Amino acid sequence: MKAYVLVMLLFIPLSAEAGEATATMTLRRGTVLNDSHISLQKNDGESLVDLRKNFVGLELNRTIYAGRVIDLSYLSAPTLIKRNAQINMVYSSGTLRLTAKGKALETGTKGDLISVMNLSSRKKISATVTGIDTVEVR
Repeated sequence: MKAYVLVMLLFIPLSAEAGEATATMTLRRGTVLNDSHISLQKNDGESLVDLRKNFVGLELNRTIYAGRVIDLSYLSAPTLIKRNAQINMVYSSGTLRLTAKGKALETGTKGDLISVMNLSSRKKISATVTGIDTVEVR
């Protein structure tokens, strides 16, 4: 009987201390959330601005249907570089700044170290994602 109660407790959702966001429409996996996608419900003593920062600008890892609560575990940093995309590679040293075209060999979010290929030399190198379709080579 104790094992049954323990198992049941694992599947009962607990009320969160933080506020929550509800999808206002069906949101497909890969959608980057903005204000029109979510409805925020705050708890006492919580600011809507702080709650908004937890959701807006992040990418969904799964499809969420209208009216469903969006759990923070369903979110991740947005993808800035997709695999096989043409990208800009930047190398900076002091006042020197070199740029070249490359091809992303991996998908990446801001700060990720990914493999890229220089299109002119066909060399494979590692670079850090700094922005949309932009990496920094060190």
